[in-house]
Amino acid sequence: MDLGTPLGLAFASGINAYLPLLSFAISARFFHLYKVNPNFAFITSNWFMLALVVLTLLDFVADKIPLIDHTWDAIHTVIRPIAGALVAAASSGQFHIPGTNISNAHSQLPQTILTTVSSSHLLGTMVIAANSIPTAGLGLIIILILGGLLAAMSHTAKATTRLVSTFTTAGLFNVVLSVAEDILVLIIVLLSLLVPVIMLIILGLFLIVFGPRLFRTWSKRLRRERSGLL
Repeated sequence: MDLGTPLGLAFASGINAYLPLLSFAISARFFHLYKVNPNFAFITSNWFMLALVVLTLLDFVADKIPLIDHTWDAIHTVIRPIAGALVAAASSGQFHIPGTNISNAHSQLPQTILTTVSSSHLLGTMVIAANSIPTAGLGLIIILILGGLLAAMSHTAKATTRLVSTFTTAGLFNVVLSVAEDILVLIIVLLSLLVPVIMLIILGLFLIVFGPRLFRTWSKRLRRERSGLL
């Protein structure tokens, strides 16, 4: 049931890339509620947490300014899934996947992840730090993939809702949506950290209800992109 913590935080990262990771880092470093996966201990360092505070505040402001909010969403199409993968992996020290060794394996992060992350200065620095230490094997790869997928799903839902609001209300309702999203992220983070079993149930219901619809959206987008290339 502790799986609800990394997956819940990853899901929240699709709405706000920085607050879930910052919340986990604070709960681990100052309140000792959780153990950070040793491969990602850098998330509790002073420089990293300070950067997360700045980016969290920037996200809070940028997401409430018309037009800028869409640009911010576009930029974070890549960053949010990466943040989701990172927070899921960093908080994966709470459980063990049978048949895997999360803490002692010595493989490296896939090069594709490193290449993608390098597009962001902060996240590029994060990966440089992560790449210099051992990372886990199959268990960590699974958590990275699940975290990235969950963040991508919630990001798609957020971006789609914001576009619909812009076209139907000329963006007037976007600020209200942004505040509602902030409250939702806070609730998800608290549930993930304090009541992970409830978060796991909610995630299961979300995947059952909205999962097929989101995958259809991704499929349509991929087909449009392919037809555009052809």
